[in-house]
Amino acid sequence: MHSTRQIYLPTEVVVQIVRFVAADDAHRQEALYACCLVSRQWYSAAVSFLYEKPRLHIGNSFQQFVSTCSGVGVRRNKLNLGSFVRRLDLSRLVHHSSNSVTARLLGRVKENLEVFVAPRVSFAVNSLPALSKCTNLRHLDLSLVADPIPFPNLKKAFSRLPRLRTLRLPRSTNLDVPDSSRTEWPPLLHKLQLSGQFSATTIPSFSWPPALTSLTLKNCTDLSVTSIACLLSSPQLSETLKHLTISYANRRLEPGSINAVTAFLPGLTFLSVPGDMVDETFFDVLYFLSPPLALEVLEFDMPNLDPVLHFETSSLIMALDKGLSNVRSIGFSDIFCTDERIVEDEEVDDVLYKHARRRAEQGAPTAVDETEVGVYYM
Repeated sequence: MHSTRQIYLPTEVVVQIVRFVAADDAHRQEALYACCLVSRQWYSAAVSFLYEKPRLHIGNSFQQFVSTCSGVGVRRNKLNLGSFVRRLDLSRLVHHSSNSVTARLLGRVKENLEVFVAPRVSFAVNSLPALSKCTNLRHLDLSLVADPIPFPNLKKAFSRLPRLRTLRLPRSTNLDVPDSSRTEWPPLLHKLQLSGQFSATTIPSFSWPPALTSLTLKNCTDLSVTSIACLLSSPQLSETLKHLTISYANRRLEPGSINAVTAFLPGLTFLSVPGDMVDETFFDVLYFLSPPLALEVLEFDMPNLDPVLHFETSSLIMALDKGLSNVRSIGFSDIFCTDERIVEDEEVDDVLYKHARRRAEQGAPTAVDETEVGVYYM
């Protein structure tokens, strides 16, 4: 009887197979775990992919992950498995953890962690020292955090993250406290989501990140005309901000809140607002505006109150020839997508393409790819 000979695969081939397996997000974790069980060679090739962005919300996977990474209750692995973690998403955890466990886990994965999404519970002010040591963080999402954390403490932790580019603040953020302006923001931070509450009297002098180009307002307690006007009146925002998103998930929004945007930030190239908060008054000023706004993309997103647009398509088209003449793309939330809307948008589409052809003939510079010209639905 002939003995069965095992086929040897070069490690380079195994790595390519593992890369292919890792690209399938739907079955990534189960498939990579199976790869690790094949042999030592396959384990060495697959283990870093397995721990790169673990899924921790199914069954007892979180407890197993914590035990393996922290060495609690198991034999310490020769490999520092925590160093393989690039993305740690705890957003779907509820009562799986505690403040101390989250802090300990951050300490184990701090070496190469680039993305961290904090859980709603089990993240508090005592988690910040461990977070501040994750110096390779690029994207930090604290938007679900429920426990109030003093803003000066938050900013002190952020200041120690030199590679941070994107930040979502907790929904309980309170900017009414004296701003710790002496504490510097991360130098590369350019995308910020602001939530919580702020004072109309102090927010005009708030110290924004110096590299800030994109701001999202979500879960703010007061975005009335007075409040948002005070926020947007900052000369710093007028100089640096290019993208502004006002989510439907804000309180005390009104049409005047949206009108204030174009008055204070004429240099925006992207603006996304709740569609039902735009009425005819938004376009009234634009008919006579000269020079036109720099705006190139305008989105009428999910409504704050009613799934109805409160302006005529003819008003939008007239503004496209005046104060919105630089607009190249207009987006509508699917909730506004009626048969009548689709027919009317064909006319809007024609105007946008006509303007695009004219700009192309004139060789005008643009921040938006001309292939993105027209109306789209979200």
